[in-house]
Amino acid sequence: MKLHRRKSFILTIAVIFTLSMLSSVFAFAATENELRNNLDDVESAQDELSRQMTQLSKDIKSLQSDVDALNAKISKTSTEITQTETKIQKKEEEMQSQENNLNQRLRIMYKNGSVGFIDVLLGSNSISEFVSNVGMIQKIYQNDMDVLETLKREHEELERIKAGLKTKKAELAQQKQEMADEKVKLDAKKKELGKQEDELQAEADRLTAEIVKLMDKSSPYVGGTFTWPCPSSHYITSSFGNRLHPILKTWKYHTGVDIGASSGKDILAAASGKVIMATTYGGYGNCVMIDHGGGIVTLYGHASRLCVSNGAVVKRGDVIAKVGSTGRSTGPHLHFEVRKDGAYVDPMSYF
Repeated sequence: MKLHRRKSFILTIAVIFTLSMLSSVFAFAATENELRNNLDDVESAQDELSRQMTQLSKDIKSLQSDVDALNAKISKTSTEITQTETKIQKKEEEMQSQENNLNQRLRIMYKNGSVGFIDVLLGSNSISEFVSNVGMIQKIYQNDMDVLETLKREHEELERIKAGLKTKKAELAQQKQEMADEKVKLDAKKKELGKQEDELQAEADRLTAEIVKLMDKSSPYVGGTFTWPCPSSHYITSSFGNRLHPILKTWKYHTGVDIGASSGKDILAAASGKVIMATTYGGYGNCVMIDHGGGIVTLYGHASRLCVSNGAVVKRGDVIAKVGSTGRSTGPHLHFEVRKDGAYVDPMSYF
């Protein structure tokens, strides 16, 4: 009887323990699913922000092209104005010389009156000389008339040139105003892009917090010594820390290192671990995140293709993706990050 009661007690304890374990498993599963759903929401938000930033980047490039075109027009107009002013100065000097010559002729004619011409004609010694002198006087008269006509035309030409110069100066002023307006638009776009980038970073931090929740910090680091994640290239195009943003041209915090490489080249797991994310994620484009234990996580961004999936266990040196330029990227490269307990750390300290 006592033995039966003892067996019943042990059985009851076993059932309670089993139910407790199952309850914990279900609770953990529910928590993990909830966190995964949160990650999906974060990724969706990142994707939308990335799309907006991509469009803003295109708008900025278009506006910059407009500004460059306006600068070229202003430079051309300024050159034309300088050439026109030189032409006006030269024309005025020529006209002044002609006016001086004519004034001198007129002063002589006024001083001598018509007597000079009559004396020339009466002083002719023959008919042929008389005819010759008449022709000479006519040429002098015609020359004076031509000079007057030329001066008249050149005055008109000068006024036309001056009017053209005035128009060009007005065009230049308008172009400068247009450029100023375009720069205002460009600055506004840059500011908007910067704001959205900050929002994107906030989302990334949120994602990091969620990932930290998923990690088992009690497990030891299992990654071993890091191997270089991009064997085809060791060329670092952008280092960890503050850097000049390639689009905004302002100093921004860079959370990893960028390794320039040809599209399609292998991306390797820097250390052994478990894939906790392999998906398209906002500005990172196609990316992989690996939990190496001990709070160490690595991220590989902008891949053209992913070669692993969530939950996969990988070894140091395994091919996990291919180099690309997806997400917010200016060209093919690998963006490589290391996070310690959710905080960004310099990846180069692990090599």
